[in-house]
Amino acid sequence: MNKLSILRAIFSSVYFNFKYLPFRQAIKLPILLYKPRFKELNGHIVIEAANVYFGMVRMGFWNTLQYPDSGIVYENKGGTIIFKGKCTIGNASSISVGKKARVEIGDSFECNAALKLISVRNVTFGIKTSLGWDMIVMDTGFHPLKIKATGQKMEASAPIKIGDYNWFGTRSVILKGVDTPHHCIFCFGSMLTKKVECEPYSLLAGTPPVVKKTGIYRDFDDDMEFIE
Repeated sequence: MNKLSILRAIFSSVYFNFKYLPFRQAIKLPILLYKPRFKELNGHIVIEAANVYFGMVRMGFWNTLQYPDSGIVYENKGGTIIFKGKCTIGNASSISVGKKARVEIGDSFECNAALKLISVRNVTFGIKTSLGWDMIVMDTGFHPLKIKATGQKMEASAPIKIGDYNWFGTRSVILKGVDTPHHCIFCFGSMLTKKVECEPYSLLAGTPPVVKKTGIYRDFDDDMEFIE
């Protein structure tokens, strides 16, 4: 991320910070937005971190060349987003928050590009959550179904809770009602539709995800393999 990109983000970021944050936080510009498109700017944003600093939350910056340099789309109809610390959400992403939604993002959250986050109820990410490219996280199906015999309406939404140190591969999908243990890895294209029952330090794959290996984890401080 170069200085020119940050400079281009300053003007919209100033407006965003002072709209949502108390003055003592807003003056530090902790949230930087690159090429934002705002649909609705309602609701609340809360930063719950011991150290609030410039650019601790960065959204829309061009991190991955495989997706367009299209910034981020933001829509908040009245819900609350809570940042617990550092957060990076890359280019070609969108966030949509409903009137009563609560989204809590743990410290050191990272998604390189093309995240689609939709919440009408509750989404919680633990610390060190890492999301691959082109992810969908959605706590609602929007359209409640009915039971034929009784006419009873079924819930269209349910909370999502992601454990600490979870890593989701590219094009994974996380739907309503998902609850994951700590220290889990979900492979490319995993589709999660319910609570995941497994031990921590597991690697899972498939739809629904099944355990492929145990006693395995991602070392976030030593996990890059470079092609020479």
